[in-house]
Amino acid sequence: MGKQKVQESECWQKAVLLLKTDMDCRLMVNDDNYGALQKNTPFAIELPFGAHVINVITQDGLLEKEWTQNISSKEQVVHLVCLADDYDRLRAVREAEVREPLGIECWPEGRIQQEQMLAALGAGLDPVFRDTPVTPEMVVIPAGSYRRGNANNKFKVNIVCSFAIGKYPVTVADWKYYVENSGVSYVPSDNGWEGDTLPVTNVNWYDAQNYVRWLSAHTCKTYRLLSEAEWEYASRAGTVTEYYWGDEIGHNNCNCQDSGSEWSRRSASPVGSFKPNAFGIYDMLGNVWEWLEDIWHDNYEESPTDGGAWVVGGNPLGRVMRGGSWSSFPQYARCAHRLGSVPSVRNCNFGLRLARTLP
Repeated sequence: MGKQKVQESECWQKAVLLLKTDMDCRLMVNDDNYGALQKNTPFAIELPFGAHVINVITQDGLLEKEWTQNISSKEQVVHLVCLADDYDRLRAVREAEVREPLGIECWPEGRIQQEQMLAALGAGLDPVFRDTPVTPEMVVIPAGSYRRGNANNKFKVNIVCSFAIGKYPVTVADWKYYVENSGVSYVPSDNGWEGDTLPVTNVNWYDAQNYVRWLSAHTCKTYRLLSEAEWEYASRAGTVTEYYWGDEIGHNNCNCQDSGSEWSRRSASPVGSFKPNAFGIYDMLGNVWEWLEDIWHDNYEESPTDGGAWVVGGNPLGRVMRGGSWSSFPQYARCAHRLGSVPSVRNCNFGLRLARTLP
């Protein structure tokens, strides 16, 4: 009988909060994630009496609202979540900020290559260099500004420091040299493909980290993975189109599904099989997904604007990959497309590309 009275008392101390929103958004109540809150669809939550922190954020992360909702009687509480007007204002401000070309997006190709020369001169290097005769070729990338992201959702980024990037993805030959000289025992599967100039595949994020650490020690230089902001900057090379050659996948511009290459949906292709971008970098789109340094975040809100890797917050079980692969649909091989993967996964589509910090 006593237990029944306690249960009745607990029931008496709860009420229903009914939320209705004018935009699709994600809902948090206190520390509980309720997932999607759909536009114009009432959503009921039973809550105990007291104060509750309600948080909603639009699907693209542009607008977030939080408030304290007091529940003090058993009557149903109705709250209308009005986001649309504030969202439209924020969107208009964002579009005005990124409407005009920025930085490198205003440079002709000759200016891009001139800036590369100056950056290389400042670092005491050639624009294309190797630290040793047997380490990968690297290309100097000048500092500069650009707009990252999809055409309708751009974010300003200022790459504050010049850096170097692998001219090609890390190859099978590069990895063989690593295994032979490092004592590492892991030899990735070649998937039945033949050729030392193929990109190495079946490496996970931890394998990639081990490789750059070894290469740094081997050369006494600072090798690392690219940040996501650096990768897109280097991939675009001043372009604002979906691909660095235009808005359509076209014919034989890269190795992905429906790209018209002889390797599409069959295998990875030897590095350097297609035209480079304006920076002189090959295979930035298609061929293999490339592991990056960043932790996965759903969007760019509060991301670094200086070109650095985003390594706080987000989902630590996911790391960012970019570029698409030989088996990807064309939309996944765009400059702006993002993929998150568990860092321990090895896959015949997954490879890596080097970055090197410059003086």
